[in-house]
Amino acid sequence: MSFLKLTNVYKLFTEIPAVEDFNLEAEQGEFISFLGPSGCGKTTTLRMVAGFEMPSSGQITISGKDLTYVPPNKRNVGMVFQSYALFPNMTVAENIGYGLKASGKPKAEIKQRVEEMLELIHLGNLGARFPSQLSGGQQQRVALARALAIRPQVLLLDEPLSALDAKIRVELRQEIRRIQQQLGITTIYVTHDQEEALSLSDRVVVMSQGRIEQVGTPAEIYTTPSTEFVARFVGQINLLPIHVVDQPAGLVKVGQQPVRTSRSVNYSDEKALRLAIRPEELNPGHREDANNLTGVVETVTYLGSIVRIRVLIEGNSVLMDLFNERRLRLPAVGESFELNFDTDACWLL
Repeated sequence: MSFLKLTNVYKLFTEIPAVEDFNLEAEQGEFISFLGPSGCGKTTTLRMVAGFEMPSSGQITISGKDLTYVPPNKRNVGMVFQSYALFPNMTVAENIGYGLKASGKPKAEIKQRVEEMLELIHLGNLGARFPSQLSGGQQQRVALARALAIRPQVLLLDEPLSALDAKIRVELRQEIRRIQQQLGITTIYVTHDQEEALSLSDRVVVMSQGRIEQVGTPAEIYTTPSTEFVARFVGQINLLPIHVVDQPAGLVKVGQQPVRTSRSVNYSDEKALRLAIRPEELNPGHREDANNLTGVVETVTYLGSIVRIRVLIEGNSVLMDLFNERRLRLPAVGESFELNFDTDACWLL
């Protein structure tokens, strides 16, 4: 049986749907990210799990117990906010122990648990400091420790790293994953950052306009997106209009140039079809055993570890990403350019 289950959950704000027909089952110890643009319903869904918002309809259960309309203080759920939400007049240790104190735990138990949490977040010597004396990354660790101190059944994180700089975000998300795996706690993480979602999660829920677009492992979401929205939102993607030449053989054309896919074309509305290819699946030059397309170089962009080349092919701009190396020969803008890709590197959406 699933540990956390959301069944047919709807949320209306003044009759406008914020979340529609949301269904999800999470296993004990699973790390799931809600990924999507602002306004897609991911934070609203998280707040319904926390009890800060009540569903208009549907059911939310944890470990088989119906918590749909149970208030937040009656749910064993830990919440970490984007803004830290630490009490400025309390020390680090007092912030971490606040939930335990509020629930009437003995002082000795609170002291021991706070010490455990300080060690877990690698801030063992900073318990006497106040939040204003900590960096942003340290404050977020304290917020995480406070949420975990009560031993919640589910940990909820609402864009906890968005206020931090890039380097600190990478370090702290590794810490979050380490702690989550060490404790084996079921976790829901809200983010609009695809890199965070892909690097942290066991599964990713991609959302758009209050609905689930796709649920899958990071690899499934990236390599086999099921909708055009997922393909465009997660990573860079080339989507080229095509027309079908031979359905059973999977042969199509981009303009006048033939492309063979790895499977037969089984779709009635040819006008809605797009050939999807990730930029890193493209290679420069001609290959006899692959698909080949010819165009003209529009731009060459240096991005550090990769170089992004934009090629105009049959009226469509196609991005190709190459790993940067010292011997890499870059084409000139306006130069005729040929690229190739394997049949299984492309698919139809």
